[in-house]
This record gives sequence, structure tokens and C-alpha cells, in this order.
Amino acid sequence: MLQRRLSTAISTILLFTSTSLAADQILLDDGSILKGSIKQISEGKVVMDTAFADEVTVDFNRVTQISTDQKHLIELDSSDRVLGQLTVNDQGQHQLTGTAFGTVDIDPKRINTLWEKDAVQPQNAQLEQQYQQEIEQIKTAQAQEKAELEETYTAEVQQLRAEREALLDPWSGNLAFGVQGASGNTDRMAVTGRGELFRETVNERLGMYLEVNYAKEDDEQTENEKLAGIKLERDISENYFARGSADFEIDDFEELDLRAITTASLGRFFIREPDLVFKGFAGVGYRFESYSDGTTEKDPTGVLGYETNYNLNSRLNLFHDLTYYPSFSSPGQNYLLVTNFGAEMPITNDEAWKLRATLRSQYNSQPAPEAETTDTNYRLNLVYDWE
Repeated sequence: MLQRRLSTAISTILLFTSTSLAADQILLDDGSILKGSIKQISEGKVVMDTAFADEVTVDFNRVTQISTDQKHLIELDSSDRVLGQLTVNDQGQHQLTGTAFGTVDIDPKRINTLWEKDAVQPQNAQLEQQYQQEIEQIKTAQAQEKAELEETYTAEVQQLRAEREALLDPWSGNLAFGVQGASGNTDRMAVTGRGELFRETVNERLGMYLEVNYAKEDDEQTENEKLAGIKLERDISENYFARGSADFEIDDFEELDLRAITTASLGRFFIREPDLVFKGFAGVGYRFESYSDGTTEKDPTGVLGYETNYNLNSRLNLFHDLTYYPSFSSPGQNYLLVTNFGAEMPITNDEAWKLRATLRSQYNSQPAPEAETTDTNYRLNLVYDWE
């Protein structure tokens, strides 16, 4: 039994000794010795596979002695390449053995690169890795560009389809109506109705409206107003458009049998975004007014105004406009100023039914006798919208 154990121990020692003798060896400046298999020397680093720590990397300038048990490809600082085995003789001189020139002395500091003779040169391996990374980056960029192009293409196709559908059916409109009543000490009834019709194409916008407001209190009329109008805009460039309009009004309590204003103007979009539009216009027109006392007024007029529409979010739309009609004969004394404020919000999921609150104010600098200069109306209506 003792003899068998002794034989096993001797075999282990011999195996370890033969492995140590066959290994590459590095002596460091602190006296440490590393044994294993040198994989490469590149960019001032030595990479060695060791039995105790797997792969180890150390600075080459810390190496004082280096030897290999096999031939390696070596590139010197002169760019010369040689195949040989690094050894150290009894005098501590580094030598290359097994070269085409026999055994030659060598200074380890002149070694620029060392690699196994069957391996790829470290610089080439590094370049190959860099090229592979660049190829992957290019592939990733191409994939992202393809996805962006597909997304852009899909969005443009959807937009073209929407424009095509709008061209095929450019009409839309809405009906607004409201009722107010009271009975008892005071009998009151108020009815308001407004219809709007629109036709919009890529370069043209047509709008028409008709509004009736009627109120009675204790069998006596307190309001009887009728409004109608038409407006046409046609783009002449990306930001500019030509505009024509005609507005008509009948109001018993202003003693107004008819007011007709026709205008032609040039307009400009200052903001033209999907959720916000702001535009202004200026031009000339003609104003005709006929009153219940038989008097009439006919006067060329100017027109200056702006309109804005803002979709604050998917549930609220705000709109406002102001139009100034100065008389050419006395613009500072005879003019008409009309302004509208409003807000609209859907009350159904399909957004067909909405609530609309509006304020309309009209200032006439020269009203009929016994009529007020300012006429203001507040409305809260139920609206049915269709496209």
C-alpha cells in the first residue's frame, strides 16, 4: 500500500514538473514568475493562459525575462517578422532559436507583437472585430432608416387617402339649436337655430350659414333676428389666400330691415397647424343698410379682421373672430365692429353631438334712432355635426 502511494506521488510530481518545463514563462520586475501559454503580445500587453487564473494580462514593460516552449510569430519594432522560439541562455541573454538564420540574440524591448503561429495577428483580429462592429452598426442604422421610411410612407399614404376622401366628399356641416322657456308670473320663450355648411378642398374653403333668433315674453316679442352669409377663400400660395364674403342681417329691434355687406380681401395665414389656425385679412367692400323708417345708407367700406381656431385638446375647441367695417366717407365716425367668441365640446363618443357656447357682440357707431350702439347675445346650443 505504501509503495503504491509513493508511486502515485512520484508520478504526480513528474507530471507537474514536465508541465512546468513545457510551459512559457515570464519573469516580472517584482520577481514574480508566471507560467502558462502566451497567447499574444500586442499594444504593450502580454496575454497568458495560466493554470491558476485562466487568462492573465500584464504590462509588457514589467517583463524582465520571457521564454516560450514553442515557436511564435514575432514582429519587431523595425516591422521585420521572424518565426522562432524565445529562450534565455545561461548568461541571461534573450535569444531566438529555430529561426531561418539559426540562433540570434534579441532584445525583448524590440518585440512589438507576438502571436501563435497558427493564430491571426492581433492587429488583424482587432481590425476584424472593429469591422464587424461597424458592419453591425451599419445594419442597425439601415434597419432604423427602413423603419422610419416605412413609418413615413404609411403616414403619407394615410394622409393622401384622407385628402382623397375629402376630395370625394368635401362637404360637412352642423345644426345648432336651443330652447328656453318659463311660465307662471312671466311667460317667456326663446328659440335659436343655426345651420352651417362647409366645403373644403386642398386649396379652397367655402362656408355658408343661416341663423334665426326669436324670443317672446308675455306675448310680446323681445327678439327677432335673422342672419345669413357666405364666404369663399382660395389659396394663392402657401400662406396667402384671396377672400370674398357676403353677410346679411335683419333685426326688428334695431329697426333694421336689411343690412348687406359684401367684401373682397387678401388674407394671410400667420399660423396654420392641425390644432391651431390664425389668419388675418384686409380689403374693400360695399355696405347697404335699410331701416324701418324708410331711410337707407349706401357706402363703400373697408374690411379688416382676423379669425382663429384652437383645438385645445380632443375634448375642447375654442374659436374667435373680429371684423371691422369702416366707412370710406368717415372711417372714424361711421363703422361697424363685429366679434364672436365661442367654445365647443363633444358630449358623445363619436363626437357627432356637441355643446356650443357663444358670445356675439356688434357695435354700430351710427345706429337707428332709439337703438343701442352695442348689441350682445349669449347662446348655449346643442349641436349636431356631420362630415
